[in-house]
Amino acid sequence: MDLATVMLMLAVGSFIFALLLVILKFSGTTRREVPFWIQAKFCQAAGSLLLFTRVGIFDGVTLLANVVLLLGCAYEAWAVRTLSGRLVKRWVHLLVSVVVVAISVSTVFMAPPFGRGILFVFQTLFYFLPGVFLLHKQPDRSLLQTLLGVSYSLAGLVFLIAAIVSLAFPEHVFGPGIDRRVHAVIPLTSFCIFLISSYILLMLAKQRSDQQVVQIQKSLEKSEIQFQRMVETALEGILIFDADYRIVFANKQMASVLGYTLDELVGRPYSSFFPQNQLEIRKYQEYLRKCGKDAVYECCLLGKSGEERWFKVSAKAIMDEAGRFDGAFAMLTDITDRKVMELALADSNRRLTELSNTDSLTGIANRRCFDAALAREYARLSRTKSKLSIILIDVDDFKAYNDRYGHVMGDECLRQIGRVLTACIRESVDLAARYGGEEFACILPDTDLQMAVQVGERIQQRIRDLKIEHENSPVSEFITASFGVTTVQYSPERSLEEIIDIADKLLYQAKASGRNRIVFAELNGEESKKQIPS
Repeated sequence: MDLATVMLMLAVGSFIFALLLVILKFSGTTRREVPFWIQAKFCQAAGSLLLFTRVGIFDGVTLLANVVLLLGCAYEAWAVRTLSGRLVKRWVHLLVSVVVVAISVSTVFMAPPFGRGILFVFQTLFYFLPGVFLLHKQPDRSLLQTLLGVSYSLAGLVFLIAAIVSLAFPEHVFGPGIDRRVHAVIPLTSFCIFLISSYILLMLAKQRSDQQVVQIQKSLEKSEIQFQRMVETALEGILIFDADYRIVFANKQMASVLGYTLDELVGRPYSSFFPQNQLEIRKYQEYLRKCGKDAVYECCLLGKSGEERWFKVSAKAIMDEAGRFDGAFAMLTDITDRKVMELALADSNRRLTELSNTDSLTGIANRRCFDAALAREYARLSRTKSKLSIILIDVDDFKAYNDRYGHVMGDECLRQIGRVLTACIRESVDLAARYGGEEFACILPDTDLQMAVQVGERIQQRIRDLKIEHENSPVSEFITASFGVTTVQYSPERSLEEIIDIADKLLYQAKASGRNRIVFAELNGEESKKQIPS
């Protein structure tokens, strides 16, 4: 086999091997490679191809081929170092590359035998280096590493002999015998090393990859064990759901709080833990998770015994690689004690508010609540442009009733009238209040004068129907009341005090006209006044 054929085989083999490495790099979901290896093979392919075209000639193209080939040898040395478990610092790699190029260029100015000898020295170095990396201080060295290290060392020895011959016996290098033998042995040696090293390097790369996979698996197993311990000993409850929101994992704390065993929890739908009044919260939170949104919220869950327990839930959506909802992870903190206190405090505040706005005798709203509601409704008129009606009611000759029947009966009389007012108004819209003493008042939002008078007539009739005896009344043998009714529209020039004053005057007119009457007026620029007698 002649020298040209060997060089061509070396070039084609290196190029095919480089393409194989590229395919392996970009195949599969994980892209891993041995640093410098692909560059090494492409450089060796290019250098061998150039030498194939320049067999027997030493010129600038041959020099370029040798430079590229030397860089390929250097890159292969770095690849072997990486496979042996050690890294190549970037500055070392760059420095060696610069030195290779500089010294290779300098050989142009040397006599051909000496230039070729210098190149052989560098090739010797780059073949000995992998041998050192593989054989030096490797207590757990494998048989493949030993074989590869010996192969590189033998190749380095061949190039060392070639370098000695070129430098020590330059006059014989171009002789017909020595030149042919020396320069035929070197490519053949390179080709043999190429075949042996390529196979062993692939095996080492696979071995290295397998070791990395094993290490990753061990790391994952270790992490899983640590995670399992953390989850099992966590003070918070932990739940993991599948895409249908069924429980696929629960820790002991969660099971203990809800009163279930772990086997009872797994497989149950999350919705089965929610009381009826919490179902909307569950639906909304599931919707957020399926949209990939995380959240922190509070909810009530039912235990196995039916007991309600409150939790603060920190929920995180789990999405697959395609971005589809694949489940959820939730950490639940039991806040039942705190929530019970909060609900009790809220109920207490509500009761206090009701008490502060409720008349203790009649059970309806007091003057304070009446004033606040009137201000609120009158301010609303500025936006709605609607009408607001007010009724002031005064029990006729109530002092005489107290003098005749006593304060106990008087209080009972006022309580009955309070119940009448509550029954005659719209519960969720209107307001009935004790205005003071024997006076009562009603606020009727979105009510015109006619409707307000109808309400007054209804109250008046219900009071008569009570048939509360009143012997000292000059009007009737039973308790009666007088009414002042006014209807207003919003005007920035009209104050609440003015409105109340007008209603009070209408009430006074009703009393002055003989009592047990309804006097009414609408404030819309031109006031109209009428009275409805008993």
